[in-house]
Amino acid sequence: MPIAWSETAPAGVGRLPRFLTASLARELGILLSLSVMFPFMIHLLPVPEDAQLGPRLLPMLYAPLLATLWGRMRSAVLVALSAPWLNWALTSHPSPRSAIMMMVQLLVFVFALRNLLAGGASMRWFLAAPAYLACMAVSALTAALFPALIGGQPALTWAARSIVIGLPGIAILVLINWLALHHYPPGGAGGGPRAA
Repeated sequence: MPIAWSETAPAGVGRLPRFLTASLARELGILLSLSVMFPFMIHLLPVPEDAQLGPRLLPMLYAPLLATLWGRMRSAVLVALSAPWLNWALTSHPSPRSAIMMMVQLLVFVFALRNLLAGGASMRWFLAAPAYLACMAVSALTAALFPALIGGQPALTWAARSIVIGLPGIAILVLINWLALHHYPPGGAGGGPRAA
């Protein structure tokens, strides 16, 4: 990714890259806050001890989904790279091994969704579902190459179980996808950003 340099800088001060703007910092602050807040709020819900709502509701994907849908690719990638580690630093969850796998999942989710949106599909409201399936396919491949990331479980069994457990979360992702595009369409009358 080429870096554009700011042309104006006070004398004696090195020029700062243009990607470090106040707007991007504000956007990242909001998205990273959401990426911490969504999982935290879901873990506050009273559920039986054995129920894990994170893998069921997939809250780590909500902020990158919104950023990607609204054409904020740079922010989406930065959130995908840093959100698992920020959550780990603040809550000690996920574990470092899980954070690595989650980072892979978030990155693949963001790039898959971006490619699906760029494909010009007329039916964009459901694209979060195939993007999630793509991220799980790459996660299964990653887990097959590095089984320690998933505790030595068989990769395909782990991926299939994760998809089945995450079905409610996939439905939530599709709902967020539809709501975001319906109420804040890219470049449309809703005032959203230009088409991805």
